[in-house]
Amino acid sequence: MTPSALWRERDFRTLFVAATLSRLASEMFSVAIVLFVLARTQSAQLAGVTVAAATLPTIVTGPLMGAWLDRTRHRRTVFNANQLVLSAATFGLLAAVGHLSDLVVVLLAVVAGLPYPVRTGGFSGLIPTLVPAPLLPQAYGVEAASYNVAGIAGPALAGTIAGAVSPAWAVAATATMALVALVWLVRVPIGPVRHDAAAGRFSHALRDGLRLLTRVPELRSVTFATTVSQAWVGLIVVAFPLLAETLGHKRAAGGGLFSLFAVGALIGSVSWSRIAGRVRSEPAVLAGLLVFGAAMAGVGAAPSLVAALALVAVAGLIDGPVLAATLNLRQQLSPEHLRTQVFTTAASLKIGAFAVGSGVAGPVSGAVGSRGMLYLVAAGQVLSLLTGLLVRRSRH
Repeated sequence: MTPSALWRERDFRTLFVAATLSRLASEMFSVAIVLFVLARTQSAQLAGVTVAAATLPTIVTGPLMGAWLDRTRHRRTVFNANQLVLSAATFGLLAAVGHLSDLVVVLLAVVAGLPYPVRTGGFSGLIPTLVPAPLLPQAYGVEAASYNVAGIAGPALAGTIAGAVSPAWAVAATATMALVALVWLVRVPIGPVRHDAAAGRFSHALRDGLRLLTRVPELRSVTFATTVSQAWVGLIVVAFPLLAETLGHKRAAGGGLFSLFAVGALIGSVSWSRIAGRVRSEPAVLAGLLVFGAAMAGVGAAPSLVAALALVAVAGLIDGPVLAATLNLRQQLSPEHLRTQVFTTAASLKIGAFAVGSGVAGPVSGAVGSRGMLYLVAAGQVLSLLTGLLVRRSRH
């Protein structure tokens, strides 16, 4: 099957656009809200807490939301409501910040983030219902590209609007983007789950999904490895701006490192979709983590910003296929009645791990500096590989 065959699937094209726009709104949210809170309150603490409130709960909501999506006969309502909740909560933050208590602001951020697993694993879980089985490896390569496109365009769009007009307009654009995604989403054929999949107790289904992630060796290996990996990758939030300063440039130049990383990941994901069906997913993920670590070590040792930009693009080229192979493995080894829960749970673990890494990045930077942080990211990938190999051999 050729990549062009995948794009002839109209329903998949529609889902790709809807999912990408939804994720674009999520990526815009973090940047727009931080800039808006800082502009209106001058409180960096409130800005950080607001973003954390929207992301950290996914560690709990991921498994719950996924199990529900695998069982509910109202999946379309859930997906549509996801966009409405994000838009309404974001508009609410526009009115609340600086006028209502900080507690109200944080609670609105929690509401905005509650359906976050729908925008990640939820969309990924829909793909096998819309794409023929032979095209699934290519589809998940393109699905990884959806994350990359949102990761590139979201922060850039929010930052551009905030700079050109105001942070408040960036927040309003985020809420509007969520509604634009809904316009596309309503065209995606989202059917109810089968009756037998909805049967049985919710607690049993939740237990079975969590057990699947730990009992299937390949899933266990990749889930543990990529979660550990993301905890170390979280350090780059602080490391990239500090590296730019170390290399004699303004900290803002670190934004170029993030952008080149995302561009590299996008190219890597699209390229991977051409060969995905001929490569085993688990070895690709584990080997990719090791190569990714080597590239990040190179970024840490870069003698100039130009060299760092080139090396970070290479790191992105590896990261894109790692994500694509991870997504493909999840769909290959997950039965239909547990598929979405596997996607949302694994994605939420990675998001939570990244948040933890980002949270400790400040103290770590003071201890080891920007280059030392990137060497730690590289060493963390070796640790993630060893973790994946170790847990694969363990018996559950």
